[in-house]
Amino acid sequence: MTRVAALMFLLALFTFAAPAEEPESAPWTFVSMPDFLNVDTDYPQPGWEQALDVVLRGVKSEDPDFLLVAGDLLMGHWFTPEEVEKYAARYYPAWIERLEHYELPFYAAIGDHELGDNPWPDWKMALVPAYKQEFRRYLKMPENGPEHMLGTAFWWRHKGVLFVAIDVFEEAKSNQGGITAQVTGKQLEWLDRVLKEHSDAEHIVVMGHTPVLGPVRAWSSSRLMLKDGRESELWQTMNRYGVDLYLCGEVHAITCIERDGIMQIAHGGLIGYNTRTNYLVAKVTPERLELELKEIDMAVSGEKLWQPGNNRPLEKVTISDEVRQRGFVPVGRVMVEKDGGEKRFSGAVGYFDPKMEPAQGEF
Repeated sequence: MTRVAALMFLLALFTFAAPAEEPESAPWTFVSMPDFLNVDTDYPQPGWEQALDVVLRGVKSEDPDFLLVAGDLLMGHWFTPEEVEKYAARYYPAWIERLEHYELPFYAAIGDHELGDNPWPDWKMALVPAYKQEFRRYLKMPENGPEHMLGTAFWWRHKGVLFVAIDVFEEAKSNQGGITAQVTGKQLEWLDRVLKEHSDAEHIVVMGHTPVLGPVRAWSSSRLMLKDGRESELWQTMNRYGVDLYLCGEVHAITCIERDGIMQIAHGGLIGYNTRTNYLVAKVTPERLELELKEIDMAVSGEKLWQPGNNRPLEKVTISDEVRQRGFVPVGRVMVEKDGGEKRFSGAVGYFDPKMEPAQGEF
């Protein structure tokens, strides 16, 4: 039995129990899909749009209020000031236009590829202000974050739920050069204040590009992780304020880890390289979050697609007729329930089952 078939079998055995009474507030949905697309593409992109149509129609079928993309929208290998301006003007509008075509509102966090990709030697550090300026210019995210991260760290509320996007790429020396994956100083103070001011939120969702907890599965990834992990000031702050979900990407594979009442979901895919991609559906009521991960197989072929830099995807991405008819396959479910101030995770199957957490060194 294949891995996907086994997960489908497990999921068929479990369903969410309907609540005795429907909550007063109508249920609503959001979708998370980090690392979409993680390559520089035009719109339309020859050889890709049939497969991307399947993916985005799948997301659209969930009827989400919005899509969350936790970084790596582009490849971003733009290595001079002129390239940053030129290719940002080409590839950001194409990325946005594709989602607008499917009428998918979105919120995007910043990833390492929006900053030229890791590592960050001194010459690339000189370009970081320009990278962030172009991200702000085209993505137009809320500018309510710390002063030095306007448009790259931000928050919003929607139907009683607080969402926070963090910018995990802070200037500090590390083995990545001039940037360390962390949330400290002014950004941490800002996050603490936002969480405190919105303590009445029914649920709290934080998204950032890099995982905090490990180990996590990874495929064709540099495996950036947040410094200090569970002991970091970021995780301790999220723990203190009862954050429910931490959504991240970077690793192009799925790992779900629950610690301290926070579910970290690392997921997403590297389209044009990877042979599958996935998204998370979250159905929301005041008392619960119903989470379901869905995955689909795809094929990549042909010569390498031209784009700036040397790390180039293949020129053709397809989804077979059989797979297209089957659609996205559920590969994990869990319910986050809240009752009398207490939180519990129930009905965990597939990737949400704690037994699915990888052992140290297993990827």
